[in-house]
Amino acid sequence: MRALEAVAISVVFVIFSVYFHVSAVYKPPSLHIYSVNRALAWLLLRSDSLPYTGELDRVVVDEVPNIVYLDNGGSLAYFRNSTKVHSFRAIWLGYNGTLSPRIVVIGVEP
Repeated sequence: MRALEAVAISVVFVIFSVYFHVSAVYKPPSLHIYSVNRALAWLLLRSDSLPYTGELDRVVVDEVPNIVYLDNGGSLAYFRNSTKVHSFRAIWLGYNGTLSPRIVVIGVEP
């Protein structure tokens, strides 16, 4: 009985491994998600006051080439039209020790 259980577990493991490998090879994750996340992380590390000073629009346009729109805490700016947009959200909690959260949403084209 234990041998039958071990065989069943091995079969399930092999099926899962093959499915995961095939899905990773034939449908890899799109690289624009990684590039935009790196750009947002760079913006967060570069300055804690970018959304508050008004320089965020210029810096994001320079860093993210396929940007469609930018929502900086309620002020929405469109840069181009697109039928398919992926949105990414970053939250600045404040600057110089203040607590005034600002939500920044960036829409990019794949």
